[in-house]
Amino acid sequence: MQNPPLSRPVHRVVRAAAALFFFVGTLSGCVAAPAPSNTAEPVAVATPAPPEAPPVFASNDEALAAATAAYAEYQQMSNDIAHEGGADPQRISHFTVGDVLQSELGAYGRMSKSGLHLVGDLAFDSFTLQSADLSSGDVTAYVCLDVTQTDVVDATGASVIPSGRPDRYPLQVSLLHDSSSNRLFVEKSDSWSGSNFC
Repeated sequence: MQNPPLSRPVHRVVRAAAALFFFVGTLSGCVAAPAPSNTAEPVAVATPAPPEAPPVFASNDEALAAATAAYAEYQQMSNDIAHEGGADPQRISHFTVGDVLQSELGAYGRMSKSGLHLVGDLAFDSFTLQSADLSSGDVTAYVCLDVTQTDVVDATGASVIPSGRPDRYPLQVSLLHDSSSNRLFVEKSDSWSGSNFC
């Protein structure tokens, strides 16, 4: 007994299922196809280390010369501001940072408020290297500050310096190198508590 109407739908279902299976299989093969076996494995490439920055100074002598020049510039500006009674004190910030900057600004403020000004110039007659970090450019030195040619006077011209003041002061001075400007700035200036080297 034949049943043709039933066989046609079964064949259609089988063909549709086979086509769907083939389509899904082909699609999944495109998405997840294994890599060809002759493809080379990725190789890590070594990145060269960045070159080390050259030292700021080639020698202690070069560091000492730069520190001496920077300290002389700082002292000249300090003299100029003190001669003018502390006017425009921020000019010293081009030569100092840290403790020295704050100390100088405070001293100029007191001078201005009291109507005082410097007569003569502070000087230094000895600048000896204590240590130098040639890589960073930071320098520490011993300095003999000479005040023999100076006085501090009020608005009437009367001296306000007490009698018996020493003529020279031993100092330990630290200068920091600023890489952006390639300059040294006076950071610390402390009285030396050891034996007087001046």
